[in-house]
Amino acid sequence: MQITSRLKISLLILSAMGMMSGIAIVATLPLISKEFTTIANIDFLSKLLLTVPSIVVAIFAPVVGIIVDKIGRLKPLYFGVLLFIVAGSSGFYLDNFYYILIGRAFLGASVALIMTSSMALIGDYFDEDSRHKFISLQGMVVGLSGIFFIISGGYLANLGWRYPFIIYALPLLLLPLLLSSIKEPKITPKKEQKNDSNFKVMLPVYLTGFFSMVLFYMLPTQIPYLIINDLGGSPSSISYFIALSMLINAVTAKQYHHIKKRLSFEQLFIVIYLFFSIGLFVISQVTTVSGLFGASLFIGVGFGLLLVNVNMWLLSLVSPEKRGRAIGFLTSSFYLGQFVSPILFEPIVKYNGIQGLFFIVSIFVFSIALFIFFKIIFKKTRV
Repeated sequence: MQITSRLKISLLILSAMGMMSGIAIVATLPLISKEFTTIANIDFLSKLLLTVPSIVVAIFAPVVGIIVDKIGRLKPLYFGVLLFIVAGSSGFYLDNFYYILIGRAFLGASVALIMTSSMALIGDYFDEDSRHKFISLQGMVVGLSGIFFIISGGYLANLGWRYPFIIYALPLLLLPLLLSSIKEPKITPKKEQKNDSNFKVMLPVYLTGFFSMVLFYMLPTQIPYLIINDLGGSPSSISYFIALSMLINAVTAKQYHHIKKRLSFEQLFIVIYLFFSIGLFVISQVTTVSGLFGASLFIGVGFGLLLVNVNMWLLSLVSPEKRGRAIGFLTSSFYLGQFVSPILFEPIVKYNGIQGLFFIVSIFVFSIALFIFFKIIFKKTRV
């Protein structure tokens, strides 16, 4: 199949929708709490608007992967896009908080459909070299779209708590492009590989995806409290820090295919975890908000390569006819990590503080980098 610019744009739009799913309404959560003050524990319940989609994706994505392999990529994809528009924008037209929360659950189902189907399509359409280049571009677009949705959601929240939910209706304008450019690929069955049927072989990929998102979600779940409560910063400082990290993330991700020509997947993970451990350590030591921004360089570079490397690692291992279910498990791993991140770290924060958490995790991540390094050295000495 010919890879056109329209097709590439469509696939990039689908990737951005995954980023849109959670981050677009962050700024409106305090306003929602004020709107529904009569509901008991509304401060806690409003936070579920962010976490419920993640746990639904984690549960539903493996099932979607099996469906995608059995009936094709496009039907689940287009159903997911339509569900995304309706469920995502539900906060704009629904008045009952619990109905909005149910809408967020359906949004999670739509994200599982979109992310699993679209990543399978990327694996189907591109050969290994062009896949590296495209996923590098995808990483950049996801990072830049995150900045756009943070800013847009914050601006719309100034108009009222409902308005950020309008963002989820934007794909409606892009449906003609998606329908005209994306076609069902022809899957040529290959001889079954050992990796395809051996879950133990694929398990390191899924665990790495889980661990990566646990780390990633330290930023939006812990940094705001560090900036406001410990460093005396303002809410705008939170947006600036996350936006700068995403900008560096985007620029770094675009360079992935150049870096991958020189390093293996394992060697790249050493670089990634070294950068990330330095960033975490800097955060653990700063005493001012301005000092915190120095960490964004290391955090941005680490994450700019991390998620791209995990995705490429997975696609290099599975054959086309089993690509959907493998991507489904990886998507589940990503979103499960996103859901449990604040839960896993809460005991450490309680007893050591947020900067204590970042210090402990920085040492742990550095240890992983060393482990991978010595693992590679050990392999070479055995050859």
